[in-house]
Amino acid sequence: MADDEPSRHTTGPWWTELGPVGGAVLVVIGVAVALWLFLRPSGGSAQVYYQAGKVAAIGLVVAGTTLFARRQPPKDPDTDEG
Repeated sequence: MADDEPSRHTTGPWWTELGPVGGAVLVVIGVAVALWLFLRPSGGSAQVYYQAGKVAAIGLVVAGTTLFARRQPPKDPDTDEG
């Protein structure tokens, strides 16, 4: 890698660059896994439900914050507001 190339390594968690579509996909995956476990005759362990809930919650946060950030008006650097 040359010195003039920007580094593509991020220091944040894996879900920081998913965007609203990726967040919605995570929500769907989390809910689908939880429903599949609930509708199975043998059920599932509490740990798997917990993990499915975490995936859905991360998806909700990612999608919500991304969409919320897009609705904010751009900040004007010439004013003292914000």
